[in-house]
Amino acid sequence: MKIIQNIFILAAIFTLPTASYAQNKVEEDTIIVEGVCGMCKTRIEEAAFGKGVKFAEWTNTTGELVLAYRSDKTSLSEIEARITKAGHTTENKQAEQDDYKSLPNCCRYEEQHKH
Repeated sequence: MKIIQNIFILAAIFTLPTASYAQNKVEEDTIIVEGVCGMCKTRIEEAAFGKGVKFAEWTNTTGELVLAYRSDKTSLSEIEARITKAGHTTENKQAEQDDYKSLPNCCRYEEQHKH
């Protein structure tokens, strides 16, 4: 009986630090992403979602993209790279002209007003 108790104690000691460490890997960030409409919102959020991203929500009126992601699975730089590849400039990375020009005319944020 004493052996079983010791096994449970050891299991608890080794499991608790691992569980708390996993929770600390979730990062939360807010970045500005250029866009104008609901189609942009869908495109930006879909581009942001990828390996390790738990939450992504873009707000048209402010241009803010709120993110929650696992820092051991992805980085903010990787997320921004996906967004710029979809044609949207972020506060840290400029979208390539070819990617920007692939956007529908109504989503070309450099030429349109938010709607």
